[in-house]
Amino acid sequence: MSRNDGRLPSDHRVRRYSVAFGGGALLASSLGLGLDALWLLGAGAWLLIAAVLLELVYRP
Repeated sequence: MSRNDGRLPSDHRVRRYSVAFGGGALLASSLGLGLDALWLLGAGAWLLIAAVLLELVYRP
Protein backbone atom coordinates (compact mmCIF):
# COMPACT_ATOMS: atom_id res chain seq x y z
CA MET A 1 0.00 0.00 0.00
CA SER A 2 1.44 3.35 -0.99
CA ARG A 3 1.40 6.51 1.07
CA ASN A 4 -0.82 8.35 -1.40
CA ASP A 5 -3.79 5.96 -1.34
CA GLY A 6 -7.03 7.82 -0.76
CA ARG A 7 -5.57 11.30 -1.05
CA LEU A 8 -7.09 13.93 -3.30
CA PRO A 9 -5.13 16.39 -5.45
CA SER A 10 -6.21 19.16 -3.07
CA ASP A 11 -4.48 17.27 -0.24
CA HIS A 12 -1.23 17.30 -2.17
CA ARG A 13 -1.64 20.99 -2.97
CA VAL A 14 -2.11 21.92 0.69
CA ARG A 15 0.90 19.80 1.61
CA ARG A 16 3.00 21.65 -0.99
CA TYR A 17 1.88 25.00 0.45
CA SER A 18 2.80 23.88 3.94
CA VAL A 19 6.25 22.71 2.84
CA ALA A 20 6.76 25.96 0.89
CA PHE A 21 5.84 28.02 3.96
CA GLY A 22 8.23 25.96 6.07
CA GLY A 23 11.04 26.41 3.55
CA GLY A 24 10.36 30.12 3.36
CA ALA A 25 10.41 30.31 7.15
CA LEU A 26 13.78 28.58 7.26
CA LEU A 27 15.20 30.87 4.58
CA ALA A 28 13.83 34.11 6.04
CA SER A 29 14.85 33.21 9.60
CA SER A 30 18.38 32.26 8.64
CA LEU A 31 18.78 35.42 6.55
CA GLY A 32 17.35 37.47 9.41
CA LEU A 33 19.86 36.00 11.84
CA GLY A 34 22.75 36.35 9.41
CA LEU A 35 21.97 39.93 8.41
CA ASP A 36 20.81 40.94 11.90
CA ALA A 37 17.47 42.04 10.44
CA LEU A 38 14.66 41.70 12.93
CA TRP A 39 11.95 42.15 10.28
CA LEU A 40 13.25 39.12 8.35
CA LEU A 41 13.32 37.09 11.53
CA GLY A 42 9.73 38.14 12.24
CA ALA A 43 8.64 37.24 8.70
CA GLY A 44 10.22 33.81 9.14
CA ALA A 45 8.37 33.33 12.41
CA TRP A 46 5.05 34.23 10.78
CA LEU A 47 5.71 31.87 7.88
CA LEU A 48 6.43 29.08 10.34
CA ILE A 49 3.23 29.84 12.23
CA ALA A 50 1.28 29.75 8.95
CA ALA A 51 2.82 26.39 8.00
CA VAL A 52 2.00 24.83 11.37
CA LEU A 53 -1.56 26.18 11.38
CA LEU A 54 -2.13 24.93 7.86
CA GLU A 55 -1.00 21.45 8.88
CA LEU A 56 -3.11 21.49 12.05
CA VAL A 57 -6.30 22.80 10.45
CA TYR A 58 -6.20 20.87 7.19
CA ARG A 59 -5.91 17.21 8.11
CA PRO A 60 -7.40 14.88 5.50
